Amino acid sequence: MSSKIVTQPSTEQSADLPVWGGATDRWRENPERLAWTVILASFVTFLLLAVTIPLAVSYIVRYATVRETAQLQPTRGTLMLYPSITSGDPIAITRGNSGEEVTVRGNIQEGNVIVATDGSTQGALKLVSAEGTGEVLGTVEFYAGARLEVMRIRRPYFQRSPEPYQVRLRLDKGDARIFTNSGDQRPLRVEIETPHGTVRLNAGSYNISVDEARTDIIVSVGWAALYHEKANPITVNSGLRAWMTKDELAQAPESAAQNLLRNGNFTPTAVDNIPAAQDVWVTSGVAVNAELGKVKFLLRDGRSVAYFIRQAEDNAHSEVSITQPISKNVNVYNALTLQLDVNIIRQTVTGAGYLGSEFPLRVEINYTDIYGKELPWRWGFYYRDPEATYPAVVDGDKVQQAQWEHYESPNLLEVWKAQGTPAARINSIRIYASGHDYQSMISEVELVAN
Repeated sequence: MSSKIVTQPSTEQSADLPVWGGATDRWRENPERLAWTVILASFVTFLLLAVTIPLAVSYIVRYATVRETAQLQPTRGTLMLYPSITSGDPIAITRGNSGEEVTVRGNIQEGNVIVATDGSTQGALKLVSAEGTGEVLGTVEFYAGARLEVMRIRRPYFQRSPEPYQVRLRLDKGDARIFTNSGDQRPLRVEIETPHGTVRLNAGSYNISVDEARTDIIVSVGWAALYHEKANPITVNSGLRAWMTKDELAQAPESAAQNLLRNGNFTPTAVDNIPAAQDVWVTSGVAVNAELGKVKFLLRDGRSVAYFIRQAEDNAHSEVSITQPISKNVNVYNALTLQLDVNIIRQTVTGAGYLGSEFPLRVEINYTDIYGKELPWRWGFYYRDPEATYPAVVDGDKVQQAQWEHYESPNLLEVWKAQGTPAARINSIRIYASGHDYQSMISEVELVAN
């Protein structure tokens, strides 16, 4: 009789056996559900890619930037250029004494720091050149004691981008004049950071002064927005000023010292309540049996200018001028100063001519003294020394050729008082160029009374 042995699996063995009927079995039992899930997931992925890829490309085309460089020009004195705020030995940049060549230091980059040294130092930083034309769209002029850091200077990477050129500077101390006229080109957006806040500038011209306690800004043309971490931002329009300290921002713009001129910036079109240059400056000229010179209002170096030109090459005298009536009593004022920027590009008559009156650019203020006598005050600019037989120039300044230079007069009320003709009324101002052939520009003319 045979026996049959039946072996039962142990508990341990049964635990190691595969278990059927889980999630995999459910997908196998309903393959249609799996197929629809895959299709829907693929469709959603397609939609996401179809939307995000064009958006990403559009974002990159619009906002991608490339670093730009600026140009540094010393006007007077010595400028110190530091590679960065933390390291590097400074490079001394000094304009040569010959004045025949314009000293330009290119390749000023993000992170560079510029320091103006002694009391006569002046310099200019040309910010951005427009694509295709090379025209400078913005300039920062700074004076003795200024410390300027280039934090950001960018242009859009793609030409089709509608974004502006971007410039961000830090003015730790000192005075600066900023011009941001971009004309018909791509806009230029300039931000100035100071120890007290940030100033955003629209197209125009501005004066900014920074010391340890306070930042002051004067808007000549355009408008500026002031941002402070402890207050709501304010907007400052043309002809106004505002200030900010570390703890406080001016509640509203206030009147600056009164400028007796209208559109001394020579803006060719009306801006805010400032009329166009041709509406307030009257053009006239003198030429006997010769070609008359011309004067134009246009944009150069990021600023509006009055441009005087004659290129006849006939060695004949000609004079062209622009005049603005003022008719303002000045008895109540303590000070009156003339400020302007001048650039003499070419003159054929040396010095001020053999009569001492033929300047490639000259300013004349006509005033009436307290005795009722009408008198002129004149000051001219030239770059070619007078010939030996010509009289020395006593009522003018020699400037560097083809270089913007700033001029500020002494207190004219005190000058006229000292010569025995105290002013009672300012009648008019005339700006003119005279001689044979000439090319000259003037900008930012202010006759400030306070």
